[in-house]
Amino acid sequence: MHTRQHMQKFIRLSHFGATALALTLATSFLCFAQTPSLGKFAGTWTEDESKRTFGPAETLKFRTDAKGNLEELRGADARPLVQPVRFDGKPYTVDASKDSIAWKQIDDTHFERKIFEDGKLLNTREIQISGGGKALTEVTSRTLGDGKKQAVTVKFRRTKGEGAGLAGIWQAESYHSTVPTQWTYEPAGDHFKMVNETGVTLMLPTDGKPASVTGPAVISGTMAALKAVSSDKLEIVQSRQDVTTGKLTLTLSGDGKTMTISAVNLAPNASPAPSVSVFRKQ
Repeated sequence: MHTRQHMQKFIRLSHFGATALALTLATSFLCFAQTPSLGKFAGTWTEDESKRTFGPAETLKFRTDAKGNLEELRGADARPLVQPVRFDGKPYTVDASKDSIAWKQIDDTHFERKIFEDGKLLNTREIQISGGGKALTEVTSRTLGDGKKQAVTVKFRRTKGEGAGLAGIWQAESYHSTVPTQWTYEPAGDHFKMVNETGVTLMLPTDGKPASVTGPAVISGTMAALKAVSSDKLEIVQSRQDVTTGKLTLTLSGDGKTMTISAVNLAPNASPAPSVSVFRKQ
């Protein structure tokens, strides 16, 4: 009798374990089935510059502090990185970063800034103010990993501030790169890897957890989190120092050959108008 009771108990436990395992597998399969595939986004994408439009977040921002010293506000409005601008031509570090910057004023309307990583030049940025202080042209030059030289030219108009100096807010109006902006996407285990032509890299977990954005001249503390909305749409929420700053929505066309990226600023009281760029699959 004692042996029979143990046997019946073992059978009940075995049945419970099998049932629990079956439920676990079924739940896992259901979760997997409900997670949209990222495969349609895999590949290399090159921007069609003629389709780019600029939202209100596409700006340059310079200001003077209480002592009259010039500062640049880089990154998203919700959590900008404030960089002092020193026109002595000497490299200095900002925000405990491994990068250093060096500013030089050529004359009243021409300026130059260089960024270095561990002493190696990453890029050179040349700024010219024209149109009586109402227009600004920025040319950023760098050497890419494959040895190609890239020059990115962005033209801005002043929307806030007066005079011929840098202080003010400048709204982007046009963009051109001698080497087109390009992103390569690929699944990497339980991550989705995104790399652009300059080496900026996002290795994003597919479970939606934030991960650091890495690469040359990336603002320290920049994070991104991935959400697969459907097989044709992804969302990437950007943050810095635990503050949400913006959201990218990546949408594929019906034939999967065109990707539209809409970027919105999530700072308080920010305009909901997006910046839009269009990419073609190679």
